Amino acid sequence: MSGATKDTIQKILLIALAAMTVSMVCISVFNYKDNREKDNYLDNEKLLVKEELVEIIKNYDHLVKEATLDIEEVNSEKLKAIKLLDNLEHSILDYESILEYRKKMLELRKNNHRLQQKQHHETSSTQTNPIY
Repeated sequence: MSGATKDTIQKILLIALAAMTVSMVCISVFNYKDNREKDNYLDNEKLLVKEELVEIIKNYDHLVKEATLDIEEVNSEKLKAIKLLDNLEHSILDYESILEYRKKMLELRKNNHRLQQKQHHETSSTQTNPIY
């Protein structure tokens, strides 16, 4: 091989290597940005679930104060919400786990709503039919 062909091959290899390096840097930057967006999304979702669970716990506290419902049932549901909140605070989230937390929170919300309806029904029936 002549010196000119060696120089040409070296230049081609150098250009290919430079192009691969630039490509890898671009991929790394886009991957980093994508991971940051995912982390921000999961952090926001975690915050929303925590706020909802705190609200559910407050509702259970209110139901306990009314004291016309089965207190054991209310406390049991409240304990489930507290445990879920504690697990949420001590976990690292991914998409699957946030969906699982949302599913459990939805179940707690339904039970909370059911107990509130029951409380409202019992309160309204005692107010319309006072016992003498």
